[in-house]
Amino acid sequence: MDMKRDIPKIDRSCCTMLINEPSTHGDTCTIVNNNTIHYEKLGLDVKYTGQWARLEQSIRITPGGKKLIMSNPNGVSIAYNKEVLLRGILEDCEKLGVDVLTETFGLRAENTKKDEVKVLFRGSRSRTISSVKARIAVAADGVNSQIAMGLESFKKRKFFVTFRVASYFLEGVKSPFPPAFIIFVGRGHTPDGNGAMYMLDKHLADAKPGDKPIIDLMYATPVINTSNKMGLDNFLKNGRFKHWFEGAKVVHTAAATLNFYTCMLEPAEGNIIAVGDAPSFIETYCQGAMMYGYKAAKVAAEHLRTGCGYNEYAEYWRKTFEYCWPGEIEKALRGYGIGFLNDEELDYLFGLTDNEIYDGYVSENTAPAVMKDAFMSKMDRIKKERPEIAEKFLKFHQSDAHEVLEKTK
Repeated sequence: MDMKRDIPKIDRSCCTMLINEPSTHGDTCTIVNNNTIHYEKLGLDVKYTGQWARLEQSIRITPGGKKLIMSNPNGVSIAYNKEVLLRGILEDCEKLGVDVLTETFGLRAENTKKDEVKVLFRGSRSRTISSVKARIAVAADGVNSQIAMGLESFKKRKFFVTFRVASYFLEGVKSPFPPAFIIFVGRGHTPDGNGAMYMLDKHLADAKPGDKPIIDLMYATPVINTSNKMGLDNFLKNGRFKHWFEGAKVVHTAAATLNFYTCMLEPAEGNIIAVGDAPSFIETYCQGAMMYGYKAAKVAAEHLRTGCGYNEYAEYWRKTFEYCWPGEIEKALRGYGIGFLNDEELDYLFGLTDNEIYDGYVSENTAPAVMKDAFMSKMDRIKKERPEIAEKFLKFHQSDAHEVLEKTK
């Protein structure tokens, strides 16, 4: 079941990057023959017929243009197109005889018997609620999963914040950097000082071999009295780097709303299995959605044969998905929350790393540590020259998740 009429069509904001750092979510993803995503440990191969954009650098840049750059010989990540990926997966499903219900909302799943689950749903143009009985239901309905919300294990989750994201896809951007993932750090990038701007090189679904990537510019902000569109427009017209965007053309737009919860540590409940973003903190990346979906399918097949297997999936989830581990959410949020410092303080701090390149990847779980270690390596100098910044920085890295989010609002 999927709520969309055209399942591969994507209007939700998403970076859609293959995180090529070894052991991301417990596995290593590589590109084989330029047309296959390969998982080394799972042995899973997923075809992809679109264009790739290998990102050479991960950059954090302040309003004053000071930088911290991460790089890697194999690239820091590889951007691809989710529409092309989904179209290929859907075609394979249909060839295998899978029944696909489009424009259908999954509302709730209930364990009715030891070997039976009932799924409630309705059509997008109907108020009538229907149901279907099944042996197993897989909740893969995303970060705002309705199916997951009905599970007992959902009640144990801690809610953090709701974010809105809007994206402009732009042709003709004159970035001074090689293909990169860029985070614009600091309050001076946005009209009211809230949220954060990101951009990366990527291709749309209709890109051909040899085409130059376009730019996906995203503005993510807590749900407060601000407009994401106004924030993007202001960044393009009045921002510190507006000269990059002179003459650029918006060729596509996207948006999303994201609810941040702690992970579901018990993603399998009765005969209902939550996979991908549904039981996660924010996201599992597209590669995680595929690997956890694949693992859930293998476990479901095993359960149908033997009556066992769900525990294997839950253990795999807790072992490999980093945000299930104590302290990982706080670590990632501190990396995002460095913008709590004012712009002048950030310019000073990032000025210390402006001419250096650090080994790293685009990863929510490891990039914050690279940034922290870079600044900690200069802490003696910071304490001497700007003791107030040193005190703020060190205290900030002792904050819990809620304190970090409060500081960055």
